[in-house]
Amino acid sequence: MNTHRAKITLGLSGGYHRQALARQILLVALLAFGIGLTDGDARATSVSGLYGAVVNLDNGASAPSRDNFDEALSWVLVKVTGFSEAESAAARARLFPNSSSLVQRYSLLPDEQVQIDFDPVAVRKVLDGAGMPVWGSDRPLVAVWLAVDSGGGQRYILSGGSGGGSSSQDDAEDDLRVAVEDIADSRGLPIVLPLVDAQDLSRVSFSDLWGDFRDPVVQASQRYGAEAVLIGRARSMSLDAQGVRWTLVAGGEQAAWQGNVLSGPAEAAAFLARRLATYADSAGSLLLRVTGVDDMDKYGQLVSYFRSLNIVESTGVSRVDGDSVEFELVVRGDAKRLATALNGSRLIVPVKEPLTADGSGRLPDMVYAWPASQ
Repeated sequence: MNTHRAKITLGLSGGYHRQALARQILLVALLAFGIGLTDGDARATSVSGLYGAVVNLDNGASAPSRDNFDEALSWVLVKVTGFSEAESAAARARLFPNSSSLVQRYSLLPDEQVQIDFDPVAVRKVLDGAGMPVWGSDRPLVAVWLAVDSGGGQRYILSGGSGGGSSSQDDAEDDLRVAVEDIADSRGLPIVLPLVDAQDLSRVSFSDLWGDFRDPVVQASQRYGAEAVLIGRARSMSLDAQGVRWTLVAGGEQAAWQGNVLSGPAEAAAFLARRLATYADSAGSLLLRVTGVDDMDKYGQLVSYFRSLNIVESTGVSRVDGDSVEFELVVRGDAKRLATALNGSRLIVPVKEPLTADGSGRLPDMVYAWPASQ
């Protein structure tokens, strides 16, 4: 039974309707958690390729060497943990003395490169055993607004589309764009560069970015479905030039630093990983109450969504009362980490309501609601 698409129309009203719906949810819960439930589309950004990397083959080689496997695994560890320190040879060798034993497949590419993919389960098992963080594939989409003032009246906002021109300025912009996208990809950070079209420019000006006026930039980023905003101000298109001022706005948190162009996405990834990566020994049970679950379609969407979250290890239903469903979630982390993961969904919203205990006398750890507008 594909429960996340099954919508029950009972044609009833009042208390009888709620009782019937509660019985139906309990019945489906028993079936769903007994035989499995097909996952639906989650609203978070799912990043693919976290356990693979492209590296250069040794000169004239027709197959990857041990050094190639080691280098690729080092890049994978950066993406999976979120920390650049994991890239070091010492860190990789300490955890994975034989990286080739974890290789699932490799594919030779043009220009003497090779794509190497590792076993995700085996890598996570080692990281969990070593007490290392693991950052799942569901990650916040970051809108990157980079303002460049290179002097002589040369001011522009880096856009997501190729300049398409043949001038040195167009070439420099294309190189900058590729560099920003590549460093984000190497950190497993999903980003989007704005179109910088009439719609964007009606909301955000160069002066807004340069003056660090964040509110209009955050509002304009909603167009792209971004969950975080990274703002950069650079005086040169050189990738090595220091003094680029970066600001990250992620929910209610903000951070600022200086570095070069590449430090923007790299530091943003590290910041988010520190808040979103989880540890195996931190797993615990949380009781989440969701109100407004008044049909089976909503119930199915919730179960599918919870199961899609990397932070959630298992999902169960502890109680149904009218349109209120209490889910027992085993989570890698605490209620704050779960709330951070849920805030990116836009599926349910946190609410404050008088807490009442379930049949065992346990109060819910968190209360959310299905928005009335959905």
